Amino acid sequence: MIDTNETEWKEIVIRFVTGTITLLVALVILALAPLSVSAQQKPTIAGDYAGTLGPLHVMLHLQVDAAGRVTGTLDSPDRGAIGIHCANFRIDGQSLAFSVPAVRGAWRGTFAADGTLSGTWDQGYSLPLNFARDPAALAEKASKTGVTL
Repeated sequence: MIDTNETEWKEIVIRFVTGTITLLVALVILALAPLSVSAQQKPTIAGDYAGTLGPLHVMLHLQVDAAGRVTGTLDSPDRGAIGIHCANFRIDGQSLAFSVPAVRGAWRGTFAADGTLSGTWDQGYSLPLNFARDPAALAEKASKTGVTL
């Protein structure tokens, strides 16, 4: 004959162990989830971009330092303007904005993981200005460093 108290005690222990294992697995999943989400949501914006503003070609060069501060310059090769200082970078989620004090202009838009920046240039009036990663700049950097892409 089986003692009822012993059977109940074994069931309680089994439930406790099963519950503890389930809790530990859930905690591990929750601990790892932010790592994968943050890795997916933080595309790097550092790099060289090309776009057109009406008929003008525009180049944007962005750098991000170790502290996450963004700096950059803008080129307008058709106008012979190279290295125009950009300022006041603001990033909020996927939104990016910056100003170009020398020409009293500003750009506002969004960035995507595929390397595109979609937005609007405002210099007294608004025009669409979208950027894509510049393959020519990537190739030039590769040739200078000896790294093939």
